[in-house]
Amino acid sequence: MKLRTSIAPIPPGALDLAGDAVRRRRALQTRMLERIGGAGYEEIIPPTFEYAEVFTRAGGADVSDRLIRFLDLDGQLLALRYDFTASVARLAATKLSDRGTPLRLCYAGEVFRQDPEREGRRAREILQVGGELLGEDGVAADIEIVRLALELVRDAKAPEFQLNLGHAGALAPALAALPPDERAAVRRLIDRKDAAGLAAAASGTLQTLPFVIGRREALDRAARLAPDARDAIDRLREIDAALSDDERRHVVYDFGEVRGLDYYTGIHFEIFAEGVGAAVGAGGRYDDLVARFGRPLPAAGWTLDLDALAEATA
Repeated sequence: MKLRTSIAPIPPGALDLAGDAVRRRRALQTRMLERIGGAGYEEIIPPTFEYAEVFTRAGGADVSDRLIRFLDLDGQLLALRYDFTASVARLAATKLSDRGTPLRLCYAGEVFRQDPEREGRRAREILQVGGELLGEDGVAADIEIVRLALELVRDAKAPEFQLNLGHAGALAPALAALPPDERAAVRRLIDRKDAAGLAAAASGTLQTLPFVIGRREALDRAARLAPDARDAIDRLREIDAALSDDERRHVVYDFGEVRGLDYYTGIHFEIFAEGVGAAVGAGGRYDDLVARFGRPLPAAGWTLDLDALAEATA
């Protein structure tokens, strides 16, 4: 093996942090864990690496290429922690299987991901903090995670931020009516907000609902355009009614978000902050996930990207 003449470079996507960058992240992490713990969430520390199957079982085959994988001494395929939610689901179904519900669990640490299409242009290690509420399927749990996510970003002193909130059930009836071989193509058109493409490839709700985005008036518009999505829209109305005026001013309802629809079963959201090009947080309801590890439990949760938040508050 040829040795490098210098050891100064680091691998693409790795991070060297020092000084204020470290202090900002640690302060955010400490403050957020204290706040989440005060809301009744128990901190857990899952392993930094798991069997790769844990992450593919949770996230599907598409996750496989994004894992940073390596072989164990016994030949088993391992992976660095891709996300915390998969580990929480495994833990709830195994070591914590005798615990009653609801289970409120929180965590902080790094996740490790790669994006073959953007190699070297995106960090491959990301510092996160988050929480999961397992065993509750009512709207109160949805409200709890949305409200906590909003509080944490506000406490981080992000100058301006916005939570884009949608529901997997809004587009599900219209997408389910399509032939299976057409759904993926239509979802790509929705993701690109390609009005002309949707006009040619789809009809009815799929041509209009993906472009509905706005404050609470967007809920009324969506209800007129998509009567089949009434249950999803009513769930969003209940959340809206529970939020305070200050919380509501940070919330935008977005019916055109299709990323993660194979994962989320109910509400889903992303959080954006001024001055940051990517989402600083995400979350939602994923009622089918824990059952993949042997214990059927409804669940909802969120994660925040402390690296992105530190950038927003620098």
